[in-house]
Amino acid sequence: MTSKQITSLLVLLVSLLVFPNTTKAGEWVSGTVSNASGSSNYVSWVPSGYDKRKSSPLVMMLHGCMQKPEDLAAISGMNLVADKNNFLVVYPEQTKEANPLRCWNWFDAKHQARDSAEPALLAAIVQQVGTTYKVDPARVYVAGISAGAAMAVVMGATYPDLFSGIGVMAGLAFKSATTVETGLAAMKQGGPDPKQQGLLAFKAMGDSVRDKSIRRLPVIVFHGDADPYLNPVNADQVIAQWAKTNDYLDDGQDNDSVKSEPTRTIEGSVPAGYSYLRYVYGDRAGRVLLEKWIVKGLGHAWSGSPAAAPFADPKGPDASAEMWRFFAEATLSSPGARPKTAKPKGKR
Repeated sequence: MTSKQITSLLVLLVSLLVFPNTTKAGEWVSGTVSNASGSSNYVSWVPSGYDKRKSSPLVMMLHGCMQKPEDLAAISGMNLVADKNNFLVVYPEQTKEANPLRCWNWFDAKHQARDSAEPALLAAIVQQVGTTYKVDPARVYVAGISAGAAMAVVMGATYPDLFSGIGVMAGLAFKSATTVETGLAAMKQGGPDPKQQGLLAFKAMGDSVRDKSIRRLPVIVFHGDADPYLNPVNADQVIAQWAKTNDYLDDGQDNDSVKSEPTRTIEGSVPAGYSYLRYVYGDRAGRVLLEKWIVKGLGHAWSGSPAAAPFADPKGPDASAEMWRFFAEATLSSPGARPKTAKPKGKR
């Protein structure tokens, strides 16, 4: 066997490790959206079990800095979870023109409002996928890693009528920063008082919260305690922020109807991998509303990746599977709390 053949074989083996069985399972479909905020490319993963006669859940996945959609698909393994559970996945792509490092601009005030800039583009992607495929508007979720996780938080705050749950892998609370400088500071030491940010997130929801079906938004957070780029205090702040936001969403008042103290703490470990603490936060009725996973030894990486790679660590709990489990359970346990229609366009 020649050296060229050996190299080709190694490339094939690595590809199978990163994308096991995905080439036979579902298929990639590319798309583009354009509106007053600009244009954005995206790719969708359509599982082989998709049936156009039935409504399907949809998960929007937002990549981190210096990544592309295919990178996040590889490190998260979300397509594998989608194939198993038969839901659609859409991966928007940030451009170098919008950000030289391909970061979502979560730290910029103009990208933190409804019907504006990147939030408007991302909402338009969800709407376009919903017109291309039969999507259940009551089961649309958004998740991301790092800058993508921070933008997922922004999307939940600005489009609560569009999303039914948020997944955060190493992210930050809403409006933890409004400039590049404050963004870097928040990454290192955390942002402002998360309870105050919780009120800001509620205010950012605007008139959309008048829809009585939007009473609260489930959020699941993962963070490694060895993250060298993003202080784990940000995980605590994401939970505290959404506890306060959901407190307001619950009954329109700041009366601690949703608390930021866990109702349960569960210790666990991955065989031959990392240990973790899972904090569960319930509402007054005992239904799970928030979860926080602190993974001991995990750096700035997607937990439970299919294979080791930059920003990917297979030794942690499977974040993609747990996010989907959380989304499904939160939706089923929250009758009347999910949006009935998806309206990403239009003024508040």
